[in-house]
Amino acid sequence: MTNALLLISPQILKVFFDELQEAKDDPNLTVSKDRILFLAALFLGVALVGGVLRFVQRRTMQGVARQMEFHLRADFFQHLQKLSATYYDNVRTGDLMTRATSDLNAIRMVLSSAIMYSADAIVFFGLAFVIMLRIDVTLTLLALLPFPILAVIIRFLGKRLHAHYERIQEAFSTMNTKVQENLSGVRVVKAYTLEENEVEHFKDLNQEFVNCNHAQIRLMSFFVPLFRFLPGIGIVVLFWLGGFHVIEGKITLGDFIAFKAYLFMLVRPMVTLGFIVNTFERGAASMDRINAIFSEKPEIHDGENVKWNMKNIKGEIEFRNLNFAYPEGQPVLKNIDLKIKRGSTLAIVGGTGSGKSSLVNLIPRIREVERGTIFIDGVDIQDIPLSVLRSNIGFVEQEPFLFSDHLRNNIAYGVDTPNDDEIREAAHNADLLSQIEEFPDGLETFLGERGMTISGGQRQRSALARAIIIKPKILILDDAFANVDTQTEDTILSRLTEIMTGRTTIIISHRISTVKAADHIIVLNDGSIVESGTHEQLLEMNGIYAGIYETQLLQDELEEF
Repeated sequence: MTNALLLISPQILKVFFDELQEAKDDPNLTVSKDRILFLAALFLGVALVGGVLRFVQRRTMQGVARQMEFHLRADFFQHLQKLSATYYDNVRTGDLMTRATSDLNAIRMVLSSAIMYSADAIVFFGLAFVIMLRIDVTLTLLALLPFPILAVIIRFLGKRLHAHYERIQEAFSTMNTKVQENLSGVRVVKAYTLEENEVEHFKDLNQEFVNCNHAQIRLMSFFVPLFRFLPGIGIVVLFWLGGFHVIEGKITLGDFIAFKAYLFMLVRPMVTLGFIVNTFERGAASMDRINAIFSEKPEIHDGENVKWNMKNIKGEIEFRNLNFAYPEGQPVLKNIDLKIKRGSTLAIVGGTGSGKSSLVNLIPRIREVERGTIFIDGVDIQDIPLSVLRSNIGFVEQEPFLFSDHLRNNIAYGVDTPNDDEIREAAHNADLLSQIEEFPDGLETFLGERGMTISGGQRQRSALARAIIIKPKILILDDAFANVDTQTEDTILSRLTEIMTGRTTIIISHRISTVKAADHIIVLNDGSIVESGTHEQLLEMNGIYAGIYETQLLQDELEEF
């Protein structure tokens, strides 16, 4: 509709100038003021209605593009959430951030401006071409002769631009990754006084990004003038051949002016071709990068034999001849046979690299294992819905992750509708409530990135409170007391004994004082269980466990001395 109205305007000009010409040639004819006012008002009315339609067109296209960007970004984020934890071991966070921002913005530009201008050009060119042929066939064909040349240029330009934009986005991703890693590790940078080194390295990456853009700029700087020059040849043809046709009486002055108006209108979309091609190729390169992520499949997912009717678990865990190795690595767990009774506490002891964390990470399927090696309540974990399995497991790591949010929201992260009583009870059981009450804003205290505004011990206890509040059937503490003193540790363990009654607890610790009260203790060495029993039984064996215990007793005596 917008283009149809746009095409009417030159016809009004044709009528106006033809009537003026006729009145000039024939003294008996006159053009009244009312007729002139009518044509002027008609021209203005068409322009106003066209402007309104153009507003609606842009508003619609831009609005739809924003909605599509919204859904695409939501789908992208949702897909990232589905990918397994192992996927993130080999990708750069900065690269994913670039795809979620810069690449999606490039796609939106295609969905809005590029499509709108392209549709504009196609519709207008088709309609205008028909009208111009009716005015003068020869003049039309000669005036539009440069346009097929533009099509060839566009085909060549598109391939080159696509390759350039892929390099640009990769360079941008690398630069983003550098910024993200540097800000996350700013304490390390400052500790080693390497700020200047980091600045210089960033300058190199920044320069590489600029260089990639320069290559694209040089290409566009060469071709954009062609988009302006070639349509200009048509205007020269119009003035030369069209002028002769008016003199010879083949077309009227009004036809000439209307033809000129159509040709000038065609020049505008041809000039924007550079922008259109540029935007399309940038969007295509970005879409390739987005699709590369969408093509990634989660390694860990619900299989065909999932028991969808299973809504809960009780907490009995069994390992049957479990062997595990990381991709392209040596086996880290070997022939693990172990049964953890529901409601009992298992402690795992062992040196660094013995496989302790690897073992507990397999229970919530953070890493995948062979079928038939881990069972919960007698059911293979691969047959338990992931949502059921993980929602019943509370996991506290040695280096817990806290979000840049209020302390309240960090503790209540796993609960849909938490209340203050539940949050405070969880904080109390983690021996954190007394310290929270000393904070100026209490539970509303805002934590910095990764919770760095509070101490390491407070971070661990916040993560413990987050695990406790969901009332898990299985609680896994992976060296969760490394940053708290023994007195606080004893307080927390005594409270956990009460709240985890009937639930299963797994504790990994280097401190014998932490694990000695456990129902069962295993000692891992080089990925295998080398000792197993209670605290007293393991001391009687006089093996690795007894050696660790004696060493720690000696250290305690030396500290007291």
